[in-house]
Amino acid sequence: MNIEKEFLKIHSDSFEAFPDERDYVGIYKTLKEKFDREIHPEIKTKILEIEKDGYYNDHGVDHIKMVIDRASKLLNNLTPLSTKEKEVFFISPYEIFILLMSINLHDTGHLIGSRKEHASKGKQLLSKFDSGDLLSRSEKLIIGKIAQAHSGKNDPIGQLEAEMYVSHKSIRPQLLAAILRLADELAEDKTRASKFLLDIDQMIPSSEIFHRYSESLDSLNINHEEIKIEFYIEQQLTQKKFPKFAKDQFLIDEIYERTLKTFTESLYCNRFLPERGRLTTVKVKIHFFDKENNDDVIDPISYTIKESGYPSFPFEDIYKLCPDLVNNKVHMDGKFFLEKIGSIVKPKEYEESI
Repeated sequence: MNIEKEFLKIHSDSFEAFPDERDYVGIYKTLKEKFDREIHPEIKTKILEIEKDGYYNDHGVDHIKMVIDRASKLLNNLTPLSTKEKEVFFISPYEIFILLMSINLHDTGHLIGSRKEHASKGKQLLSKFDSGDLLSRSEKLIIGKIAQAHSGKNDPIGQLEAEMYVSHKSIRPQLLAAILRLADELAEDKTRASKFLLDIDQMIPSSEIFHRYSESLDSLNINHEEIKIEFYIEQQLTQKKFPKFAKDQFLIDEIYERTLKTFTESLYCNRFLPERGRLTTVKVKIHFFDKENNDDVIDPISYTIKESGYPSFPFEDIYKLCPDLVNNKVHMDGKFFLEKIGSIVKPKEYEESI
């Protein structure tokens, strides 16, 4: 079930769940329309202006939809099998409103700040954006703080309150921020890639690896304690490195880094989630295929990221965490697949990269 669709179905008979029994469904519709019309379409353009080293995937309307979808999956994962209909998402209708507003706000700071500043700048934009004072001062403040916590390593969620009252209604900022942050981390798949630019080979070189990562991510599923992710990599893409900041990187190594980050983010957000909704394992499967023949080039590889033994942090060595990625004491990294798949076929267009 999708939290936004269900929220929009709330009837006026249930408005007692909101402060002063106001029509928060109508308020959300009004603000959401403004976000979709005036804010989200501009973010892509602004990122191109402020990021000289490339464009890091879609941050517009479709990204917001995906974050809402992932937040819905996380909340569905929290919900016990037997529950009252009104508690189907584990959080109250008012908390859903706060969460949806925070999701819509979380990337808007790109319009008035750099990538590093964008998380903190969003709350400034909200004050200017809600010129009609549809939101109270306290609502703007907490929505801004929850949105800001989607990024950063200085324990931004831990700095929020576990529970507080806004207009006499109880909300749980840490829980909502954890759902937003993890949903944003999981909001990735092939729909975020600029497929047309990749197909015509007109992608900014420094951006390509981010789009190739998205393009290769076919499916993501959340089931109890597990996050399952499946990737499909075209054989030719194993035969080159892509520029990434000050280094060049194989796509397979980018997948290792990003899935390890997903695991790390999950562990961080687990601190603020109920026990039954904590995600402790990331299972990954990677397929290598020949686009022309529509067939596997080699057998897929699978690995599972989870804690074992005495914990160490941060997790920097995926090969220690995932023994399945070690073959006869050799790391199955980008260079490994460069040689393994390259021995089967070496496309001429990539020979200079080998």
